[in-house]
Amino acid sequence: MLFQSDLGRWGRFLTGTGLAIVAALIMIVLTSAAAAADEEIGLVLVAHGAPMPSWNAPVLALEDEVKALLAEAGDNPFDEVRVALMEFTEPSIHTVIGDLEEAGIDRVYVLPLFIAPSGHSLFDIPAILGLYSDLEMLEELRGEGIEIVDTDIRLTVGPTLSYGDILKTIMLDRVKEMSVDPGSESLVLLAHGDASTEPVWEALCNEVGVYVCAHTGIEYFDHALVEVGQSFATEGLGVVAQATEHAERTLVVGLYLSMGVENMAKSAMVRSGMMTISAEEVLKDKDILYGGQGILPDPRVAAWAVERAGEWLVDQVD
Repeated sequence: MLFQSDLGRWGRFLTGTGLAIVAALIMIVLTSAAAAADEEIGLVLVAHGAPMPSWNAPVLALEDEVKALLAEAGDNPFDEVRVALMEFTEPSIHTVIGDLEEAGIDRVYVLPLFIAPSGHSLFDIPAILGLYSDLEMLEELRGEGIEIVDTDIRLTVGPTLSYGDILKTIMLDRVKEMSVDPGSESLVLLAHGDASTEPVWEALCNEVGVYVCAHTGIEYFDHALVEVGQSFATEGLGVVAQATEHAERTLVVGLYLSMGVENMAKSAMVRSGMMTISAEEVLKDKDILYGGQGILPDPRVAAWAVERAGEWLVDQVD
């Protein structure tokens, strides 16, 4: 099983300073919700979605995790908390918003569970929600089988996971789990990237990499933008090979929501003329460790969502 909700794990994470911070955030949410008690409000977390249930499972599990955090203070200020998937499978954005309409929800805060701003978070999701109109884009979305929302619910779209320090702290832990001797290791960070916002992704990767190196002692770092494994052979392989020249052992981790980089690296194929060989074969003499886990599962993602929801509620009554 890829993910299992574990309140014991929550208890271990939410202790001391962490518990105090989350408790304060929940109190802000409760206070703000009371001021808007005449409205029914909802929180929707939107992820990309994938054909594979194993990718979707830890994302869908966030629904119960967020509800559990919000309920720890004795009440949940959101009348509905849902997870929606942009494409490939249910629950779709259209389905979830329809459910919230039937439940009598007046106002909804939508949080895109995307690593950084991209065409999906800036255009596709607002277009699907009926907040942005571009005929060519709408035609393309409909061609992919995505239904466009038509609702009277007041919708607000929040930031991506690049807001705050959550990506830096989670990736630091992922690297620490893999690292044995930082002084003899190099680090490569892979991320999906987006052509329309490439400078943002480049800056984010550098920020995360510098943070991880500063807190581990790893001296060499590089990154590559690899589209969910599709371009590992062309975009990632050379960067990884270069990193192996700077240290005895190379750690490769991914800024992907619900997948690691191990499978993508091992399944990538390199074509040279009439020959095709695996990327693994190209680097067979190198000591490389690929991370097998993405951002999820991790309780900090649910805590991040609660914090963003609290900020939004405060803004609604200011």
